[in-house]
Amino acid sequence: MSLYFTNSTNYTIYAAYAYPSSSCSSNYSKMGWYRIEPGDTRRVWRGSVGGNTFYYYGENNYGDEWSGTYYTRLPNGTNRNFHWCWNYSSGSTRQVGLRRLPIDSSVDDYTVEFSSSTSQRKPATKTTRTALPFKSGESGIRRIPRRPVQFKKGTPIPVKSKR
Repeated sequence: MSLYFTNSTNYTIYAAYAYPSSSCSSNYSKMGWYRIEPGDTRRVWRGSVGGNTFYYYGENNYGDEWSGTYYTRLPNGTNRNFHWCWNYSSGSTRQVGLRRLPIDSSVDDYTVEFSSSTSQRKPATKTTRTALPFKSGESGIRRIPRRPVQFKKGTPIPVKSKR
């Protein structure tokens, strides 16, 4: 009964994740950096994962990352271990997006597989969307949607072709 990270790539991956935590006002804690060698599997959470929502992020030294749209600050440098509340940061940090991982209540063990087909290259520039933890008794993290694009009056609106 655990959450595992497995590395199915040819490069070392550094990973972090967030988990439900009643000891944080944001309802989530984040932990990392886990060094996962090619072919290895690491247990990062002990206990039943069923019915929980986790968030995770991974990267390697060759520009690949496994990220999402739930942003928080993590330490610069993957050699620094940390265990913080979702909205906490200290020292030299950077903002990264985590992927959401909701797990059905019938599941006891879950493995996140980092593979070449599930990664993306780090963008040269990024549009920032912020994820804010719930402050009320609800657990979870909500996403703030991007602002809609505004066009000047009289400017034609671009239409995508259906090819």
